[in-house]
Amino acid sequence: MTGSKPPVKATSMLTKLYYQFKPFVPMSLLQTMRRLHARCILARSKDRWPISESAGVKPEGWPGWPQGKRFAVVLTHDVEGREGLRQCEDLMNLEAKLGFRSAFYFIPEGRYPLPKELQETLKRNGFEIGVHDLRHDGKLFWSRNGFVKKARRINQYLSEWKASGFRAGFMLRRLDWMNSLNVGYDASTFDTDPFEPQPDGVDTIFPFWIPRPGGGYVELPYTLTQDSNLFFLLGQKTAEIWERKLDWIASHGGMALVIVHPDYICFQGRAGYRKYPIKLYEGFLQKIMEKYRDQYWNPLPGEVANFVRKHKELLPLRPTPHNVQSCRAIAAGSLKIWVDLENTPHIPFFKPICRELERRGYKVIFTARDAFQTCDMASAYGIKFTKIGRHYGKKHLHKLWGLFFRSMQLRSFALREKPVLALNHGSRAQILVCNLFRIPTAMIMDYEHTQTLPMVRPKWEIVPDVLSENGLGCRVKARILKYSGIKEDVYVPEFQPDPSIIRQLGLNGDVIVTVRPPATEAHYHNPEAEILLDRLMELVCSEKEVKAVMLPRNAAQEKEIKTKHPEWFKSSKTIIPNGVVNGLNLLWHSDLAVSGGGTMNREAAALGVPVYSIFRGTTGAVDRKLEQEGRLMMISSEEELKQKIKFVRRAKELPQIRPNRSTLQEITDHIEYIIRKESGIL
Repeated sequence: MTGSKPPVKATSMLTKLYYQFKPFVPMSLLQTMRRLHARCILARSKDRWPISESAGVKPEGWPGWPQGKRFAVVLTHDVEGREGLRQCEDLMNLEAKLGFRSAFYFIPEGRYPLPKELQETLKRNGFEIGVHDLRHDGKLFWSRNGFVKKARRINQYLSEWKASGFRAGFMLRRLDWMNSLNVGYDASTFDTDPFEPQPDGVDTIFPFWIPRPGGGYVELPYTLTQDSNLFFLLGQKTAEIWERKLDWIASHGGMALVIVHPDYICFQGRAGYRKYPIKLYEGFLQKIMEKYRDQYWNPLPGEVANFVRKHKELLPLRPTPHNVQSCRAIAAGSLKIWVDLENTPHIPFFKPICRELERRGYKVIFTARDAFQTCDMASAYGIKFTKIGRHYGKKHLHKLWGLFFRSMQLRSFALREKPVLALNHGSRAQILVCNLFRIPTAMIMDYEHTQTLPMVRPKWEIVPDVLSENGLGCRVKARILKYSGIKEDVYVPEFQPDPSIIRQLGLNGDVIVTVRPPATEAHYHNPEAEILLDRLMELVCSEKEVKAVMLPRNAAQEKEIKTKHPEWFKSSKTIIPNGVVNGLNLLWHSDLAVSGGGTMNREAAALGVPVYSIFRGTTGAVDRKLEQEGRLMMISSEEELKQKIKFVRRAKELPQIRPNRSTLQEITDHIEYIIRKESGIL
């Protein structure tokens, strides 16, 4: 239902003009014009108002109302002016006398101050208060930036009033912007009401859950026509339309939610201009009591929200032909995070992070570089990605050309998708294009000795807590966020061994050594590591019942190794797997691992597999920590190679895996913090 069209806006030019000039037009003239317009609307809306049959379909996973009640009755009141403020207690007393409770929504910066005494009186008597717009001037959603600024003030009032509910003025709304509000529920929608300025409804008489970054919120549509529309716009003299709709809602087990304005009620004497007698509302409540005694649940809106939150996975908005715009707006509200995959280790690392981000309501989109089997592995992990660019060689000039060229290739993707955050593990091309177009970037990095050009510095950086802020790509310490553990703790705990790899590679009965050659194309490569690799392979070839499984970093390295050292591959002493293999699974079934640095060292350490590093660049803080803990051995010379490496079988037991799920939680929390900070919510 997301389609390609944008959601209906609450800020069309016609709407803006109306609310711009409304204060200067006599109320009587406005009402006359609205009544005439309402007659035209009514003539063409009889098949969908006051009842839309499709709105009565229960959500597929509907759990039923609490206490086994047949349906729900939710009473709400929007207080627009001083007259309404004065009559709040009278309305509260009337409802309490009849055994009902309700919620009152106040305008924070409107035509009246909200007395503390009234707040306390309502709450003390079991009623609820909420926030109604900010100024109630029809301008809340005029622009995204303006809304974010106003949302900060609305959030302050929500906090000060200890309120969890919000309703926009005039039922104008942008469901794709509402994540800027710290609300438990919103009540700015309706099932069907063609008389509203923004007439697209949600076409349901049930509350529903809207997932959003940070958790989401509950949407409570009103399902009984507002009193102002019923008695003034349509000129009804009775509550018959309310009663007929209530019977239909009760028969379908839905939620009868009504908006009654205390400003428009006449409690004594004859009702004057824009007033209706209280007996209409009082009589309606009495009929509910008499006809449906013990059959309805009368919760506060906040209680409905708590109920829905417990069943949120079962209660999304059900798409229908009549709520396409609302569904589009809800889908558009899922903020996009763009992840660029440049190398194979990024894939298992980002997979659980992105799953958690999606669970929190974000939409994650991927690009992948056609290098180092990255695309093949991404496909094997079920990741949908757009393939953009490749590796352009190890010479500095080629690298620089490749950086600028791939950045330009990523340009159209970035401009089309408009992500709120670009996330990577060292993708300079992504950072460069995002810096050009002012898209916030967050780089997750665990090695502090890389070379970073000024133009490719990330705005934010997320690193292990053992790393110093010095030497990192991000130069602003306040934007360097740290997590406990190592990045491999994010995904290693999810690993489950698959013994079929032993048969697949023909390794039965052998001591298995997994070997990862040095990254010869990296700027930090030291040729000494290639010498140590040669000595290592000489040892492997001299040992009986020992086999090496080698994982070259790319096809060029594989070809070079096979050409230079054919002796390593005689009698299948060394095996290079065909295609992509699960690196964790291979490590787990290995007896030891030797790597020229990088992720494989730390993966083996996280699995409890003996691992030796022949990396000869500047040792990073993470590797030093693992060495201090005895989980990684650094090899710096040929003598150490012979002394330290032992080709012996190890006991393979899953409990050796060190679970640390807090790492995943911390990194995801940091990403969410960055988005909220960049979006102006914090």
